[in-house]
Amino acid sequence: MTGWRALTLAAAVLLGGCASITRVDNDVQSFASWTSPVPRPLSFRFERLPSQQIDIASQDAVEQLALPSLAQAGLVLDTANARYSLQISTQMLTESTWDRPYGPWGRRGPWMGGGRGMHGPFMAPMMPMVPMEVRSYQRLLSLVLRDLATGQVVYETQASQDSNWPIGSDLIPAMVTAALHGFPNPPAGLQRITVDTAPAPAPK
Repeated sequence: MTGWRALTLAAAVLLGGCASITRVDNDVQSFASWTSPVPRPLSFRFERLPSQQIDIASQDAVEQLALPSLAQAGLVLDTANARYSLQISTQMLTESTWDRPYGPWGRRGPWMGGGRGMHGPFMAPMMPMVPMEVRSYQRLLSLVLRDLATGQVVYETQASQDSNWPIGSDLIPAMVTAALHGFPNPPAGLQRITVDTAPAPAPK
């Protein structure tokens, strides 16, 4: 996994509360294959895979969270007059130190200890110490844009975030913003894109 961090950059008293900005690093790779000039704004409708139709409420929520960032990039939801379809998918991956080939102890295993005696260094059995489990998390987000007239995929992009803490869906807007960096003509290769996110306004 690549590194991910969400750092609190500043805190200030605002209307009697604390406001902070979170900096989110995303690893992004995008590909474009346009065959005609890109319309601006670009009208689209959402496309769903069969697996995304099982939990409709969850997919609805993902798409709604993505809409503001899509609009900022010039993609406007217009289901009736769409020229393109957009498929958005996201998933969370979890890795534990216990899932590694040698477990959390490493290659030597839990039963060996070492030291230095009168006749030099030695290895000896020892009682195992059980390390604390460490989990890491990765959220993936992908966007696939398809020309409805030709059926051809014209834009594909993926963003990923890594963290030692679960990555909530509240960061989906930032991931979409990062994934569309450079749209419609993205830079080549893997890019590290940083997005600053402001906290949600406090309820009145």
